[in-house]
Amino acid sequence: MGAILEALLDMEPWYSVEVRRESAYVTATTYIRAYYRQRSGEGDITHDEKAAAWLPVGEHTAVAPGTPQALASALRQIIEHRAYREWLASGSHAGGAGAELRDGQLLVTAPTSRWYEEIEGAPEKSHIEFGYEDVGPILADLQRLNG
Repeated sequence: MGAILEALLDMEPWYSVEVRRESAYVTATTYIRAYYRQRSGEGDITHDEKAAAWLPVGEHTAVAPGTPQALASALRQIIEHRAYREWLASGSHAGGAGAELRDGQLLVTAPTSRWYEEIEGAPEKSHIEFGYEDVGPILADLQRLNG
């Protein structure tokens, strides 16, 4: 069972976080709200709302919505949670995880993580389930990007 954390101001409107025992879900909040609006018949998802989703560009790499600062805030919320600290007592970080800016896009590589779609077959993904192995290295890169 997970714990849904209250979004911090610098995460909005991009992300919300749910922590679990060995992973945490980081939701593309703007996109997921648009998805539910569409699902209830109250309007289609706009181009800008689709752009606020995670977009896979490789087997373990996705374009992240929002800013490096917003994602760093979401990941800090994860590492400050008791579940992450408990995992860290016996877990270790994976190689290959990281974040970079390329051509104006924030790319996140997360080899032990999975993404989920709300609309079957759609390229946009609503959630990334970050394995805790990936969180520390990605956060370290984001902190360097934020300088």
